[in-house]
Amino acid sequence: MVKRYIKVIPILLLAVVIAGVNAYLDGVVNIRIMNLLDYAIGGQTAELGREVPKLLIMAALLVPMGILVGITSSFYKKKAAMSMKDYYMKKVFAKNIAEFQKENNAKYVSSLTNDFNTLEVNLVAGIYGVFEAIINFIVGIWLLSIIDPRMILMAIILIAVNFIISIVTSKPTRKAHKERSDLFDSYTSYIKEILSAFHIVKNYNLQGRVTDDYYGKSEEIQQKGFIIEKIFSFINSVQHFFISGSLFGVILVVGYFAVTGKVSTGGFLLVVNGIQKMIWPMFVIGENLPKIFTSGELIKKMEKTLENADKYEETVDLPQFAGDIEFKDVDFSYEDSEQTVLSDINLKMKKNGKYLIVGPSGGGKSTLLKLLRKYFNPTSGMITIDGHNLRDVKREDYYKLIGNIEQQVFIFEDTVRNNLTLYKDYTDEEINAAIHAAGLDDFVKKLPNGLDTVIYDNGKNISGGERSRLVIARALLNKAEILLMDEAFASLDMERAREIEKTILGLRDITVVNVSHVIFKDTKELYDKVLTVKKTIV
Repeated sequence: MVKRYIKVIPILLLAVVIAGVNAYLDGVVNIRIMNLLDYAIGGQTAELGREVPKLLIMAALLVPMGILVGITSSFYKKKAAMSMKDYYMKKVFAKNIAEFQKENNAKYVSSLTNDFNTLEVNLVAGIYGVFEAIINFIVGIWLLSIIDPRMILMAIILIAVNFIISIVTSKPTRKAHKERSDLFDSYTSYIKEILSAFHIVKNYNLQGRVTDDYYGKSEEIQQKGFIIEKIFSFINSVQHFFISGSLFGVILVVGYFAVTGKVSTGGFLLVVNGIQKMIWPMFVIGENLPKIFTSGELIKKMEKTLENADKYEETVDLPQFAGDIEFKDVDFSYEDSEQTVLSDINLKMKKNGKYLIVGPSGGGKSTLLKLLRKYFNPTSGMITIDGHNLRDVKREDYYKLIGNIEQQVFIFEDTVRNNLTLYKDYTDEEINAAIHAAGLDDFVKKLPNGLDTVIYDNGKNISGGERSRLVIARALLNKAEILLMDEAFASLDMERAREIEKTILGLRDITVVNVSHVIFKDTKELYDKVLTVKKTIV
């Protein structure tokens, strides 16, 4: 994630340079105001007349520069945040399916919401804020040094002390932020769980219990936030005390110079403006440096969620499926489980063959399909495709060859067309053929806007059977060489399921592996082989 942030450094530098030019112009305006005041008090009307137009021009330039500062700083913050989010999302989808499925995905939701919001405020905005503050602080010191160069030494001392305070106090804040982020992971998981169980909560009158649990978890997070704010309040108070005390001393010294005549009235005004330019930057730096330092732990935690435990290197390219898929003495058991799900599986499936897998519930037929999908690797034995170990085949190549009809149907909140094509280019003839094969002709005709009708929230405005047929049409349209089906007809009426199954089995250039408990006598005979799985092949 840090590497992706580095890519936006040129944009950050541009924004900082523009902020620096703006701060410099503002400093020049202050110097000219000092000169203007001294000329007026000294009665130097000629010099005064020459100075006024220059001052007005410089002041006018500050307006477009201020707008440019706002635009470039906002652009940097947007690009930095989007670059890191883009990196994180791509790394999430680079995770192994098996590892992702066994994890609680609430931690990814929490990272993409709570953690990124924290990073945007603490890291992205904080870094720009510190740079902008440093520039304004330097301009303030420059204004003071015009009166007395010794002010530069004071600036160095202020910066050094403030930096030391930030480093010393960053450790407890890093720990607190990480703990709060971990709490948000479990909190997000809990919210997803209770909302998914809404009907159970209502039916069994569990509102009181759920509300109490929700209050307890919310209070725990708020308490951790309260602790973080207390720590930052202490840090800020110490820094403010030091900064204010130092600057108060400067005011006393310059005031003494003004009384003794060593500093003009305009010079005194310039010092006051310089001090004002120093006070705000020091507070900003003091507030943001600890937050920037704490972002490191949060990034490490987010990066850890993206790691794949299985780092096996896939080396085999497989542009097409030409021969057969074979299970050789395959055993499988899930991690952290002593129970064997599949044992001594030996079978061969030829290209363009049609295979029906049946068996009792819990017998392992869906697990066999997961092995075929490359979600898991055999515990022992080997699965080969065209003679290559399936584990060695690159996932990107293999997934291009297979089409999946999952038991859990997912529909995007988008048009029917995009849900069918998955944003790929197909001709109208190809789309209509898939619609017909999946028995969706009548459904599409009744849609108010045809294929451009929007489906909402995972298909809430269509029936379960229509959702299933959309997914079937999607898989057929993909023109996969291998079609893997998991209870594809469970949500369909018997007659419709029989028609679609016959259509799929009539396709010539596709290998079909169908796991199903819905079996029709007239379609069963169309399969090349019916395999019964009871932990082993019967």
